[in-house]
Amino acid sequence: MRLVKTDRLAASSCGADVKLSVEGAFRIVEDMVTELMGDQHIDGVTCMREYGGMWVFVRNRIEMPQPLAWMDKYTATSYISSFSKIRLYIDTVLQKEDGSIALRSRLELCAVDLETGKIRKSESVGVGEKTPAEESLFDIAYTKEKPVRGSLIDEITVRSADIDYCHHTNNIAYVHYFVNQIGVDDLIEHPVKAIEVQYAAQTHEGDRLSVYRCSSENEAYVIEKDGSKVVSCIIVR
Repeated sequence: MRLVKTDRLAASSCGADVKLSVEGAFRIVEDMVTELMGDQHIDGVTCMREYGGMWVFVRNRIEMPQPLAWMDKYTATSYISSFSKIRLYIDTVLQKEDGSIALRSRLELCAVDLETGKIRKSESVGVGEKTPAEESLFDIAYTKEKPVRGSLIDEITVRSADIDYCHHTNNIAYVHYFVNQIGVDDLIEHPVKAIEVQYAAQTHEGDRLSVYRCSSENEAYVIEKDGSKVVSCIIVR
């Protein structure tokens, strides 16, 4: 099953250059993914209410080979590209009117038990025969790079607006924290071409987070709580 939607790029998804922003890209992908999962009755709300579990993001790689500007028409397509005993992979692609790709994303998720916090098998939360994988529309691969923590550059307190329906910090909030480390003029002059976010742990309202710049062949950051990794990202511009 593929979810296909046609739309125009909204102003709320644009950055200061009036083009698709990094946060806007993650939001469009997350909305497409959750709607696709909802159509297949394997979404996060169903997972909580019917299976006693919760979907968590493991990593998401987004590549933006060309800009998408405000009011540009695009077609978004999301589908399950593969799944294993404990992992679910969902691809999303945004194509311009001429069919060229403006964005491609591969999101890896897993389900955890609400009571124990342990990883659940995919089949225990509804993934299986009724959710067949589709042939991928593009090539994309996660990085093998392992950034090393460097200097402390920011400290953040998680606030109520950062919290989602699972009562933990929303995945897009972390993207906001990362992008805030880059100046506006720098983002306009050197736009993000690819970003991979790797999620390691959950945080909650009131948690104090530390943001570190990393040693990397690209631009990289890591967020920690009490000295333990929460999430990291690698940016290519």
